[in-house]
Amino acid sequence: MIRFPWAIVSILALIAVFFGLRLGYKTASLTETDIIDHYVGAFLDTMQSSGLVVDSGFCHAEPGVRRWERLRVVCRTPSGAIYIYSIGHWGQLLGGRPELIVGAT
Repeated sequence: MIRFPWAIVSILALIAVFFGLRLGYKTASLTETDIIDHYVGAFLDTMQSSGLVVDSGFCHAEPGVRRWERLRVVCRTPSGAIYIYSIGHWGQLLGGRPELIVGAT
């Protein structure tokens, strides 16, 4: 009966090790180029669905400026609106959607 709690602790420790190694591998193998390409593609899809014709030259990347922000992909539309994709260290979009600044110059 004394061994039963240690079995649960061991299983939980193995699960934590598995997810830690998996996340570490993803972080180590994910390049900034992969992240930028992904979010520029998302911007192009958004613009295409809106009926605007743009290319990847409307976007650039900057280092992150906030805590937990790896980098920012900044894309400008022909009308002057700016989409800012704030990206975390594992490639996730922070905030759930891009920040939109309308009418910026």
